[in-house]
Amino acid sequence: MKMPREEFLQVVMEAADLDVWENELVSGRVTRNATKVYAELGYTAQEVGDVMDNIFAIVHPEDVERMKHALNEHASGKTPKYQCEFRIKAKSGAWVWYANSGKIIERAGHPEAKHLIGVTYNVHARRQQEEELKRLNLELSAQKAQLEQLNASLHHMAMTDALTQLPNRRLLIDRVSHALFCAKRTQQIGALLFLDADNFKGVNDQYGHEAGDLLLKEMASRLRSAVREADTVARISGDEFVVMLENLSSDAVEATKKTRAIAEKILACLAQPYVLGEAQCTTTVSIGATLMNEGHQGFDDLCPAADAAMYEAKKAGRNTFQMFEPSMPRGSL
Repeated sequence: MKMPREEFLQVVMEAADLDVWENELVSGRVTRNATKVYAELGYTAQEVGDVMDNIFAIVHPEDVERMKHALNEHASGKTPKYQCEFRIKAKSGAWVWYANSGKIIERAGHPEAKHLIGVTYNVHARRQQEEELKRLNLELSAQKAQLEQLNASLHHMAMTDALTQLPNRRLLIDRVSHALFCAKRTQQIGALLFLDADNFKGVNDQYGHEAGDLLLKEMASRLRSAVREADTVARISGDEFVVMLENLSSDAVEATKKTRAIAEKILACLAQPYVLGEAQCTTTVSIGATLMNEGHQGFDDLCPAADAAMYEAKKAGRNTFQMFEPSMPRGSL
């Protein structure tokens, strides 16, 4: 025997966990309550009647305006149906997520009346899963940011001298390679200056290694202030520093002139007295330099030449500067 239509629909609604309701929008009268929902929330039949006088009293304050907006959008014909998700306060005080889906219809013989018929269903589990997924995504994003920060820190440590915070030999080699690559395109000549402290061991012996570290840090600071902002100052070992000058000129004579001027500025800056805690001392450096252009292969090609010129500066009496010449003997660094 065929099941009556009303009974069939009731079975379908129950199987789908849907609760049917109906309101008359003009009068505001509720013609069918969502009894299943209120039973789930722990309300008695009497309490449901009281609640229906002010349904928004148990809707979460953050959801009220969204719910009203969805109703108004459908009532004005802007949306084909009314849909909204919101939280309802259970009798226990807990907030439970539900969803509404409905549509305004006109009943035959009552054109002035507008009936909003719809269903309500529980979406709390899904919303909880979404919130948990959101939380996990936020945690993952935070962990990713921490990992990126850690990687950046490790990269900085790998490329930076721990004492002076200057670029180390590894980073200098990268920058020299990049500068030589750019020189091929721009035809600009740069220079590499090799600096070695003249009496650093004496400072360590007389004042101790702590004073020696303070001296190196101050030398690094003075070097940065003595060169252009775009130039690279690196500490490659002990009391040895390298300064890379880029884009000096397209003319070798002019590039040499500028290199000499910067070297003399460095010599004067580093020769000033140093205050190392309670100690005061003076120290100087010897500087060797070589021009760098597209004819060079890299750091290992340039640094021995600058180092050879530095040793010539040492032989010339220290606290001085020498440009590399092909006749100078070259070692390897």
